[in-house]
Amino acid sequence: MDATPPVGSYLAYDQMEKAGELGLRARGIILQGAGLPIVLCAIDWIGIANESQDYFKSVLASAAGTIPSRVSVHTVHQHDAPISDFTAERLLLADGLEPLSYEGSFQREFGIKLGQVVRNAFYHMLPVTHIGNGEALVRDVASNRRIIGPDGKALHSRTSATRDASIRAYPEGLIDPVVSLLSFWNEETPLAVLSYYAVHPQSYYLTKVANPDFPGLARYLRQLEVPDALHVHFNGAGANVTAGKYNDGAKENRLILAQRLAAGMKQAWDHTVKTPISAEEVSWQVVNVDLPIAASVAQIADEMKSKDMRWRTNYVQKLAWKERMEAGFSNPISCLYLGNTRVLNLPGELFVEYQLAAKAHNPHLKVHMAAYADYGPFYIGTTKSYDEGGYEAITSPTTAEAEPIIRSAISSLLDHQPNLIPRTASNRSLKAETHDVSNLIQWQEKREEVLKNMEKIMGPLPSREALAPPSVDYLDTLATEGFIRYTIAYEAHPGFRVPAFLYIPTNTKPLGIPAILALHSTGDPGKKIVDGQTPMENRAVARELATRGYVVLAPDYPSFGDLSDHDFSTDGFESATMLAIWNHMRGVDLLQELPEVDATRIGVIGHSLGGHNAIFVGAFDERIQVIVSSCGWTPFDYYDIGEEASKRYGGRLGPWAQDRYMPRIREYLPTGKLPFDFPDILATLVPRAFFSNSPMGDANFSVEGVKQGIQEVKPLFEFLDIPGNLEVHFPDAGHDFPADTRVAAYMFMDHHLNFKPKNKDIIP
Repeated sequence: MDATPPVGSYLAYDQMEKAGELGLRARGIILQGAGLPIVLCAIDWIGIANESQDYFKSVLASAAGTIPSRVSVHTVHQHDAPISDFTAERLLLADGLEPLSYEGSFQREFGIKLGQVVRNAFYHMLPVTHIGNGEALVRDVASNRRIIGPDGKALHSRTSATRDASIRAYPEGLIDPVVSLLSFWNEETPLAVLSYYAVHPQSYYLTKVANPDFPGLARYLRQLEVPDALHVHFNGAGANVTAGKYNDGAKENRLILAQRLAAGMKQAWDHTVKTPISAEEVSWQVVNVDLPIAASVAQIADEMKSKDMRWRTNYVQKLAWKERMEAGFSNPISCLYLGNTRVLNLPGELFVEYQLAAKAHNPHLKVHMAAYADYGPFYIGTTKSYDEGGYEAITSPTTAEAEPIIRSAISSLLDHQPNLIPRTASNRSLKAETHDVSNLIQWQEKREEVLKNMEKIMGPLPSREALAPPSVDYLDTLATEGFIRYTIAYEAHPGFRVPAFLYIPTNTKPLGIPAILALHSTGDPGKKIVDGQTPMENRAVARELATRGYVVLAPDYPSFGDLSDHDFSTDGFESATMLAIWNHMRGVDLLQELPEVDATRIGVIGHSLGGHNAIFVGAFDERIQVIVSSCGWTPFDYYDIGEEASKRYGGRLGPWAQDRYMPRIREYLPTGKLPFDFPDILATLVPRAFFSNSPMGDANFSVEGVKQGIQEVKPLFEFLDIPGNLEVHFPDAGHDFPADTRVAAYMFMDHHLNFKPKNKDIIP
């Protein structure tokens, strides 16, 4: 689709004055049928960074029926084009500065339209039977940007247009001279051609005209020659590579460079070797990396007000990246697996050495590399380059310690051996006829069926349309090391307030950290249990997570804590379970309104009573991304806590039919067959992350039932190619949440909420 901004809007360095012959494009592919859809997208902009990456991944994921971690959004890095960074925009506005190039109105509108284009693409899906790999040399285009002197220090920078003939005369230097093609075929018909080449894509710029420069022209030429296929171009690791040796800035060179690149693409196309591909040979893997932050980045905040727009374009996104990393984010590196082909997707502007090392890692693999995913990290040099100096090293927001981190991530992704999962109906889920899905758009319809069956027992979830954020009364404050604990009461519905503890970590910037809903187990103290105010030492999950650096909300369940006198007959809900679900969802509303919280990173954790309520609220509230249940469930056929309890409550499932749970279950006591079961509910959590602590000696919830239930739902996670989103522990313990299992649960939450905890050593 067209990605050209309107005349009058800001490009990265100038205000756009007119449109050119060729506009900018967003191009990409959706791979469906091998787990949740995978989306690869390249846009003819200079960079998409930080919160803008979150935005576009979310838009594309929603439209394609997948999750953001299976989306990779890149820019080709043309300089006469927009830059997008909503974090930088916010920082400038907070400092009283006009965002100018970072003003995001066009980008947000573009995102909405891009989502619609992706939705429309589902009407034009075509089967893939083969992939093709081809490569060829590109001659007289790329040259190394950095000229190193006899003293081992950077002597010259051979920029995109190098007018000094003496600098152009230096040898070509280290480059990757190869353009590689990955193509998708339906038998003999080419469907899409993805090209990868590492070079700064500029011949000249600052024209005030949005244009795709010579890679865009080369792509256009190839589209004319192979019109049946969609051509998508990705820039590789070209931070220290430009066309400077072969370009003196003459405008005629744009076409010459384009023709040379197109000639290499044509030769790679002619040398393409096709191989059959099946769905089970396709997979996706992500590794999150934490790059060191250069001390110099902090100075940007002090300099912003005195600098012009062009300076801010080059620097403010680095400050925004620093703020994001310090708020607990990481940078994802992903890999697409297609038989023996690997497609690496990396953030920042990487030196070409990373690409060459990746291609040389395993001679049996065909490796393509796309950089310029998240533009926040900007230049990422090699360890050696930071000692050599030069523009790239001086302006890099990271340090020499970045290289081993990046290389380790690349190696682990290339060494990873995906599980080959037969994509047959019997592997799709616990009930293939019910959960036969391949994307989340289809899955939503199946999920609604399960929720309706839950409502037959729990009563209906009230409408959430036009719902205002809950009002909050702050009743008490307790400052402790690492966080402040507020005693609050928030309005769940008119006339009813939920008492809760709210934990806010100290020294937290309002940039967005994850938040956790912590649900207590059965016990008169209520929320005090998860605060560690009882002798049950393995229950203080709220306090431990707050110490870890999370924002945490711990509400009382009706009939416990400060709600001990709750009257179930007058609360207007058909079950206490649905009342609790509603209260907890209103708690999520509260968390999302807090300036410290990233509204997209919410989790829930609970033990026993809290364990199944974590599952219940997770089923109804898709905003919750990670669900941790300790001793909270087993299939109803396996639920049996003894003859005495059965007599006391009127049947094996009688404990579930108490007023404080789901009284309507009494109607089902003779048969014990409910309209829903826990494996069905767990399936509604897909594709989100679910962790279960199910001790071997739990007398409340049969571990054998848990094992059976997991065997029913596990294939759904595997079929959708997200097996890492399901983790189950069977510790040698009773009805408890042992320390080592809690540590595993917290690490699971850290990983899936992309959070670096402040304090990991919180459990003795």
